[in-house]
Amino acid sequence: MLAIAVVSGSRFDSTDFAWGSLSGLGIGAGIWFYYSGLVASSATIVAPLVASLGALVPFAYTLFRGDGGSVVAALGALLAVTGLVFVTGGSVSRETLRTGAMWGVLAGLSYAVGGIGFVEASNGSGWWPAVSQRMTAAILMFVVAFGYKVSPVPPRSQLGNAVLLGVVVAVTSTLYLASLSLNPSIGVIAVSIFPAFSVLIGRTFFADPVRPSQVLGIALVIAGVAAVSVG
Repeated sequence: MLAIAVVSGSRFDSTDFAWGSLSGLGIGAGIWFYYSGLVASSATIVAPLVASLGALVPFAYTLFRGDGGSVVAALGALLAVTGLVFVTGGSVSRETLRTGAMWGVLAGLSYAVGGIGFVEASNGSGWWPAVSQRMTAAILMFVVAFGYKVSPVPPRSQLGNAVLLGVVVAVTSTLYLASLSLNPSIGVIAVSIFPAFSVLIGRTFFADPVRPSQVLGIALVIAGVAAVSVG
């Protein structure tokens, strides 16, 4: 991201850089809380909350800023979030519900803060907000790793995958920032549909079983995003 910002000649702005740092704190905390929830509870509880809050709160914020607000767009956002619940939802034991809900809400709100920070930083300073976002998130992850006495260095067998993942995440941040500069209300909803793509990837490459409710959820997500785009 630093290389992209320098090569592109992006104008550095301290305010936008700070907003990017806030976004990085939200993303880093979201990752921390999300995986803590997966360990302590179940993805079927945590993931729907993360996906829903991570989409709805930033979308509501874009409406508050006056970046969109048609009835069609609002209904589309609600439809997409409903689809995400179908995609990631499932049945769990009662014992895991409370713990999963706590971590899911924390993670979802953290991701929402990450989205809001990027929305505010999306105009005027090019790719520098993405630099501060990734830098701040990485620093927070190092702190968390040391706090849990976990090595922040991946195993040698996974080093190549870790580097590739970092490059992909950088490209993702670049595209997300570009979408927010064009239309924030569409961008925050479109980026939240990753659980639907996760189901498709799992089915295509790993032959994972797909429930009928997940197929319905994917259809609702696609329809919802389309409605937001039209609205």
